[in-house]
Amino acid sequence: MLPGCGSKAQDQGGASDATSQTSVSNTDAAFDATGIDPSTYSGQFQVKLTKEVPLRDIPVPFTVYAGLEESSPTRLRLRAFMDLRGLQEKAPQILTGPLEETCKRQIYLDIQDVTAIGETVKVKGSARAQFTRCKRNEEPGFQYFGATVDAIAVAKAEVKGQCLTFSIESADLSPRGFIGTVTNLFGLTDRINEAILEKGGEFLAANPVCPPLPEEFTVLDPIYESGGTREVAPGGMGAAVVGSADVSAETIVKVLAGLKNLGVLEFAE
Repeated sequence: MLPGCGSKAQDQGGASDATSQTSVSNTDAAFDATGIDPSTYSGQFQVKLTKEVPLRDIPVPFTVYAGLEESSPTRLRLRAFMDLRGLQEKAPQILTGPLEETCKRQIYLDIQDVTAIGETVKVKGSARAQFTRCKRNEEPGFQYFGATVDAIAVAKAEVKGQCLTFSIESADLSPRGFIGTVTNLFGLTDRINEAILEKGGEFLAANPVCPPLPEEFTVLDPIYESGGTREVAPGGMGAAVVGSADVSAETIVKVLAGLKNLGVLEFAE
């Protein structure tokens, strides 16, 4: 995950569906047809939500599986798993583009592949850097050096508030050919690396991924306590969160009303 991801997922529109189910048996931690371990979203009541979120005008499907069960007389335990493989598939198209454009330095990313490995995400691509002199109007002027480097960045996410915030853990750059040797000699590789870590980190911090809930469940006001990126099957990207939600009498009445609107519950007249 690097610059280009767009706005928060929960602020975007899209189609959704919520389904009540009985509690699911997780014997032997069996995996369902999606390749996701059901224990990551187990609960007495389960919800599946699918939303299509536009990122850089590209529609990206998100699917969230959530399970609710009693935690205390006034709280529900919430386990949720986000299937981010739709985002993973579109990531090269979404993330390719300018990383930094100043009068002194312009860096452009070309993302080729995004792969989940355990609790991290590996982003593979290249970075093209141009170093220029500034004109008086602070626009790029004479280019005195340019280089292309192959890049592999490792990112991961952690829970902050009600969202998952991605951060870049490391970036490994390999300059190409003779120009690459010069790039290393003058310390420009380190400057490109610093730009990727700094500018990429700034963008990811400003654009967290927030698990969407059906409108009928927003009154639960969930508090996420832990979670992060998780690998789904071989190389697939997902994220798990664990938290709790309010179940005061007033909240329950609002949720039941929402479930009635969904056609899941029927009230006696």
